[in-house]
Amino acid sequence: MCNRCKRRPLLILLFFTHIILFSTYTFIHYQTPDRLPANLIEKTDRSHLNKNYRNSKIQQKTDPSPTKEKLESLNVSYVADIDQQETIVQCSILPTNLVGRVEADLFSYEMEEVEKHHENSSVQVGGHWSPSHCTSRYRVAIIIPYRNRDMQLRIFLNFMHPFLQKQQIDYQIFLIEPVDDVTFNRALLFNIGFNEAMKHYAWECFIFHDVDLIPEDDRNIYSCPPEPRHMSVAVNTLNYELPYRTIFGGVSALTIEQFKSVNGFSNQYFGWGGEDDDMAARILTKYRISRYPASIARYKMLRHQPDTPNQSRYKILGLSIAMRSVDGLSNLQYTMIETHKNKLFTLIRVTYNETLIKSAVAHIKKKNMKMIRHKTQ
Repeated sequence: MCNRCKRRPLLILLFFTHIILFSTYTFIHYQTPDRLPANLIEKTDRSHLNKNYRNSKIQQKTDPSPTKEKLESLNVSYVADIDQQETIVQCSILPTNLVGRVEADLFSYEMEEVEKHHENSSVQVGGHWSPSHCTSRYRVAIIIPYRNRDMQLRIFLNFMHPFLQKQQIDYQIFLIEPVDDVTFNRALLFNIGFNEAMKHYAWECFIFHDVDLIPEDDRNIYSCPPEPRHMSVAVNTLNYELPYRTIFGGVSALTIEQFKSVNGFSNQYFGWGGEDDDMAARILTKYRISRYPASIARYKMLRHQPDTPNQSRYKILGLSIAMRSVDGLSNLQYTMIETHKNKLFTLIRVTYNETLIKSAVAHIKKKNMKMIRHKTQ
């Protein structure tokens, strides 16, 4: 009995020593940005992570030939190019100038005023920007399906360019606009945007973005996700609550590999609704849907006229499993009208034949009808 009493303090001491040593190792191992695990950034409220960067703000002006020690003190990665004898400075994972909640200017300036606001921001013609003091970790194409949303577009551009620049993203904004005499098809326009944007630059991932959604927190990083990411988790018009777990509408992010592996979006949803649920079903066959915390992934929806619902969306959703391998990027059909590089975005105008697109999966619909009749007999 006495021997047990003597051993107990020793065991308690060993236990706490183990905890201290493990905690010290973990801190040292993950204190550099390159070693922050992706799931730590993905799944936790990253507000506390920014504290690691507050005391080491990245200076805009550095020495012409910075040393490795100076670069490390600036919280950026140091990579020596042996062949070219050059120093590559990689941007930090979480930039130190992020503040959390941001208030968007929702005044609808004229486009000329918006362009003037950003004339000194080094945005290239076509809406392409990349940081000058470091190499961005992410090359991201922002794809926006667009029609008759001029006021929302001006607000979006005025806000999003400085928002993305604070995150040190190498990005470009693409507007995909159909001609007036065709039915709007959001998912088809996303596929077209992906296909056309790939011709412009070596993108790594894509953000599929509605023009009427404005982020409210600059820690909502527009980066390349380890798994497909639903970005617009908490929207003001939905009381900042997630309506259901498999929602994938509004704003979403996928890498090129992820998007190709699910054959992109379905091309069959003409009119409003259904395409985001179809995309979620495609993704869940191979991946999980990831999300930032609702406290960070907040969005404000700009007012607009309601769209015309697709009366056939539930029938098409019922064919989702049968169609996904043959409908999407693999059978994309459209005709280019023009590509125009504006000062703050690239406009891609297209047309498409709705009858032709629907006929591409007509055999699946017929087969499904036969199966239904067979079951009812």
